[in-house]
Amino acid sequence: MKKVIVVGGGLAGLFTAVELRRRGTDVTVLEASGSPGGVAQTVVENGYVLEPAASSVLLPNPDLSPILEAAGVEMVPAADAAKKRYVYTRGRLIEIPESPAILFSPLISWKAKLRAGLEPWIKTPPFDGDESIHQFLGRRFGTELGALASTLMAHGVFAGDPERLSMRGAFPKIVALEDEAGSLVRGGIARMRRRPKETPRATVHVAGGGMAVMARTLAAHLGDAYRSKWPVTSIGRDPSGWVVHGRGEERGDAVVVAVPPNAAARILPAGVSSIVGEGTTAPVAVVGIGGRSADMPIPSGFGALIGPDCDVHALGILFESSYAPGCAPSLHTLAKGIYGGAADPVVLECSDDELVALFVEETSLVCGVEVKPSWTRVIRQMPGIPQYDVGHVSWLENVEAALSSHSGLHLTGWGYRGIGLSGLAADAVRLGTVLS
Repeated sequence: MKKVIVVGGGLAGLFTAVELRRRGTDVTVLEASGSPGGVAQTVVENGYVLEPAASSVLLPNPDLSPILEAAGVEMVPAADAAKKRYVYTRGRLIEIPESPAILFSPLISWKAKLRAGLEPWIKTPPFDGDESIHQFLGRRFGTELGALASTLMAHGVFAGDPERLSMRGAFPKIVALEDEAGSLVRGGIARMRRRPKETPRATVHVAGGGMAVMARTLAAHLGDAYRSKWPVTSIGRDPSGWVVHGRGEERGDAVVVAVPPNAAARILPAGVSSIVGEGTTAPVAVVGIGGRSADMPIPSGFGALIGPDCDVHALGILFESSYAPGCAPSLHTLAKGIYGGAADPVVLECSDDELVALFVEETSLVCGVEVKPSWTRVIRQMPGIPQYDVGHVSWLENVEAALSSHSGLHLTGWGYRGIGLSGLAADAVRLGTVLS
């Protein structure tokens, strides 16, 4: 039986290890810290459950669902409020209606709607090289909708700059629609028609007890194959196979490095580490505020993304207690704000107290109500969220080329092919296919 060593017990490493175990592979996970999950370290305090990273996922998912089910992870359907989403733009909080009612939404002007409606007939030559999200969506849908949509996508997923993020690197499935059909609308319709009618519709789910419980459940499923407090110092190869050095020495037929690129660069062989180290990240701060619902009368819904040119530093506000069961005490409300990233790095110069005050002020402005929290928390993520800037696809190709001379060495995690849980699971399945 092939033996695989996974370096890193964050969700990427855990998903990969569970998928390999599912396929009958002998796997060992080495985690430097005392707890699994990486950035998924749920804060539980005074009855509030605050997630410093992703707090929800769409399920069922063809890659993620089998992994979670194999490990016995409890996933809870979100409340119906998760279907309500908002955008704050031009001084207004606007609910995003479902199609076709979106045609009458004040999100954009009628002129912009008419231009967007022409998208199926817009013929532009293939872009020569990488293209930013802002360029791509502006080319397909026009300047106004392109600016709004690119800002929401960049801020909501990467805390990134829409003029710097690569569309093909960050959202390859959307680019594929144009590649296949010459139009996002036509490509989307064709994809929907190909979808089997019996396929269930994915809905928002949250982990029972929080993402940290998910991580602990995945680690427990692996049993003795999961080893904590096992920092890795180097990875090399000798005639018998791969050797991982750290608290001791582990040998395997293959090694999967599932830590962020900056950390991976410190332990990878020289021919790979210099290229991997070029991956970029951006620090973020997560601000949580909680209090009696009477003192925090925020709307019911999933949350609000902030449009361009709004003079608001928050990139997004999530109404956590509105859609995630059990994340706040009864008759209390929890909200979460995201600050910084590549979109607004200067705001992170504020102290924690200043960030809390700013979030309270901006939540009141965006929601049109005064919020008076009694509980606050600030979590700073360093080095932060990977940024798939223009050139990311070429960088990833260079990484793969460097790995090709090191048979049995693989990379996974949110620095490469997707930062969401579904992206991590898809990469776990890819590695499972290669290694099992």
